[in-house]
Amino acid sequence: MEWSRKAALVTGGGSGIGKQIALALAKKGCKVTVIDISECAARSTADEVRKLGGKAEAAQCDVRDDSAQQAAFEAHHRSFGRLDIAILNAGIFEKGDFVESEGASWQATLDINLRAALVGTRLAAQTIIAQRTKGVILLMASAGGLFPMPIAPVYAASKAGLVHFTRSIAPKLAGQGVRLCAVCPQPVDTPMVASMRGLGLPMPETGEQLLTPARVVEASMLLVEDNDAVGRILMVHVNGKFYDWKAPKGNLQQIRGPSSSEASSQPSSSGRQPGLAEWATAAVPSHRSKIQVHKLSTDFRAATRIAAEALPGQLPPGHVLVRRAYAGVNASDVNYTAGRYFGGGAAAEKRLPFDAGFESVGVVAALGPAVSGLKVGDPVAEMAYGAFSEWGVVQAKHALPVPVVAPQIVALLTSGLTASIGLEQAGRMRGGETVLVTAAAGGTGQFAVQLAKAAGNAVVATCGSDDKAALLRRLGADRVINYRKESLKDVLRKEYPKGFDLIWESVGGDMFTTCLRALAQGGRLVVIGMMSQYTDGWAPSKVAPGLPELLLWRSATVSGFFLLHYAALYREHLQKLVTAWQAGKLHVALDSAQFRGLEQVAAAQDRLHSGQSMGKIVVQLAADVPPSGAAAKL
Repeated sequence: MEWSRKAALVTGGGSGIGKQIALALAKKGCKVTVIDISECAARSTADEVRKLGGKAEAAQCDVRDDSAQQAAFEAHHRSFGRLDIAILNAGIFEKGDFVESEGASWQATLDINLRAALVGTRLAAQTIIAQRTKGVILLMASAGGLFPMPIAPVYAASKAGLVHFTRSIAPKLAGQGVRLCAVCPQPVDTPMVASMRGLGLPMPETGEQLLTPARVVEASMLLVEDNDAVGRILMVHVNGKFYDWKAPKGNLQQIRGPSSSEASSQPSSSGRQPGLAEWATAAVPSHRSKIQVHKLSTDFRAATRIAAEALPGQLPPGHVLVRRAYAGVNASDVNYTAGRYFGGGAAAEKRLPFDAGFESVGVVAALGPAVSGLKVGDPVAEMAYGAFSEWGVVQAKHALPVPVVAPQIVALLTSGLTASIGLEQAGRMRGGETVLVTAAAGGTGQFAVQLAKAAGNAVVATCGSDDKAALLRRLGADRVINYRKESLKDVLRKEYPKGFDLIWESVGGDMFTTCLRALAQGGRLVVIGMMSQYTDGWAPSKVAPGLPELLLWRSATVSGFFLLHYAALYREHLQKLVTAWQAGKLHVALDSAQFRGLEQVAAAQDRLHSGQSMGKIVVQLAADVPPSGAAAKL
């Protein structure tokens, strides 16, 4: 992180934890705006920052005043021109007994600890997104938001609100380049805790033991600097240890079953998803919305816009009307918006505007003449241009029957089929080999890992974060290489000196060169893309010198695989994948970020190319999709 270019805003920065975080940021070279209800305290912290050689501004602000808080954010931006880090730390303890006191005595606790932090999050997110940069927002919650706190139930409620808010909205913000996390310390040796003692209030169960502010600062900086931390809730125990808070499992105990009317709305035991025909035909509009490419660019947001188009009064022969529920996001979407699939830029320019999107899952809403084998209410998958649309007029032969409408089915289309067909046709995969999969935690990589393992191979997988590494181990990878923590070249040279029989490569650039030199005698390297080069214009690759000699002396091959050339195999392989998924033999990992509506497709693209996604990114096109009863994602 280039700290000298960063600018941070800290609320409640006049004392305690906020002050120490402001100083810690300044020591790293970050410019800081210190906000506090006490102007004197804010100025004092800012002065200390300047004594350290840093740049700082101070602002008095009661964060309960939305307009005042907005003015503070605007003043920060005027001073430093950017916002990279927002530490929302302002907080107070409640006063009086909840039952005996009037609401006014504890309302301020909710207003400052919870509501003001939500407003601050909105202001910070708006600022960062408008800059078109990446940034992080850190909420100072409390262990009282994780566990019961009888001495301060309102304080606990406010902090629990921050925790649940973080877990709920963090995936969406991550898709727009904003990381949101929360720190939950147990009691800290601060003026606020000292005031509790001064009022004679009982201390929490930790008794006299208190955390030092420095330890909380350390936890906070850990989250600020971890680019993979999204929605992370970090508890700081009085013993000084850090604990990641995970949602408790197995804490629901059924006390009675559903009534007969409720049971009828659930998926039937036969696996047939109820209510699809009614859903698809309930409100067929006269027009549909769709995403169109109106200029050629690798910037999806700049290249596209949402357009309206009239649906035909009568369907053409051999076509069906499909109400789409989910659409998939792919790395190659930006190749498409750049016009790379039309034989050149000039040919693509002539086709403008053209519809975007490669894959979707929906329900047949109407049949045109001469259609057989399908009926209204049938769930279908599509793999055709124009999938980023709420409704589709589709050739019946391209509507692939599927058992349910579920986001997992979308993942089995472009991503699953690429892995299944590519490993078979281009990779000539067999058992008993050593297989390397790059970008293994992505939409396609997850399936390559599982299919290679199921075929009886030893599988090595690469990724860029601990969370992704954990996923890949659950998927069965024998060795996971987090290239942010280990040197990929060193690991391959030391642990796999004989090389790899099959390499599944989708990153390109230096990754491709490294993989090429890791081929075994008779090895096969399958290129399914070069994602690292897409958004920068996809300049011609500089292939490693000596490629012919390398292939010759190792009897090795490099094969390209482009899914569209294998359309004749779609139905066969999709049936195999769906069957394996429904039987629990193939897991489908979906990215944690959730996107709804055509308006969020661009944000989903940003999420994919940020490198933070894990598993398949799916956009829910319709607001209300009947429940599928599908197994939960891994």
